[in-house]
Amino acid sequence: MFRSKLQNFSNYSTPVFEYIVKADANENLLDYPEDLEVLITDVLKKNVRNLCFYPEINSQPLKQELAKFYGLKEENFIIGNGSDQIIQLIIQAACDKDDFIFTLYPSFAMYKITAELFDVNHSFLDITQNWEINADEVIEKISQNDKIKVIFIDTPNNPTGVALEYEKLKLIAESFPERLIVIDNAYGEYCDINYLDLALQEKNVILLKTFSKIGFAGIRCGYAIANEKVIENLHKVKPPYNVNILSQQIAISLLRNLDKLKSNIDLIKSERVRMTKCLEDFYFVLPSQANFISIVDDEIDYIFDYLKSKKILVKKFDIGMKKLLRITLGKPKDNDIILESLINYKRGK
Repeated sequence: MFRSKLQNFSNYSTPVFEYIVKADANENLLDYPEDLEVLITDVLKKNVRNLCFYPEINSQPLKQELAKFYGLKEENFIIGNGSDQIIQLIIQAACDKDDFIFTLYPSFAMYKITAELFDVNHSFLDITQNWEINADEVIEKISQNDKIKVIFIDTPNNPTGVALEYEKLKLIAESFPERLIVIDNAYGEYCDINYLDLALQEKNVILLKTFSKIGFAGIRCGYAIANEKVIENLHKVKPPYNVNILSQQIAISLLRNLDKLKSNIDLIKSERVRMTKCLEDFYFVLPSQANFISIVDDEIDYIFDYLKSKKILVKKFDIGMKKLLRITLGKPKDNDIILESLINYKRGK
């Protein structure tokens, strides 16, 4: 009845545990500014009566607002039900069966999962040796396989938080003008590097963005920025009405009031510095530019279980012979609980 591939296939999943601190999904759990919460509540009330209608087929109202926000044309944008959907559209549009995508290792799991569902292969470069993205090694690896059609670079990288320098990413894009380069910039608001110009200057570059990491994961809304021809081809495989009316209207309101979230974003960035300084005497802390930090340690399994016993949720990654814990940065009081537990674990030994 179903494809044989599904017999041993595992999709993306997250375990559910009881918790007092949730730091496992890279959500921004800070409280919304009161005036922003009032604005969003008003948006929901105003649009309740529109729920009988389908949303505009290609999310045109949101595309118009994005065009104003970035000073671009509406044709430079495509909207997705989360950026996950746009990843799927890219693979559908660019890859035939038995083609390849390229990713870093580790990186966001949905690149590989989505490729496998469409019978597309996966090539990768391991970045765990020095915990950095080496552009020359990326170029060399891709050059060995002419069936690689899409190159996914998540920067800042998930789960390490490491960001790739602008000029190095530009070099990768210019080295493969006939292949799609997808810059997944989900954590861009927390990063010191702006990659937008690459999507505007290079005809093969797609910049992925999302509202999820700035506190609105629940609206499931992401978008891509690229030249008109790329966007036109992605629309050919996009399902109609894919983003609901309420999500679009909330996203529009956020774009018009993004300054109201600046204090939350700044707080996360300052907490990133504070937690790194507090932990670096006990753990190897990766240099993150995202809304999380990750620690590497020989005892990650035990540390994870210890935190779990304290009802603290973090994300554990087994990466070949190495392991890390990714810790979402949250409210200072929650970060303090995590810090105390991590330091007590080491001191208790």
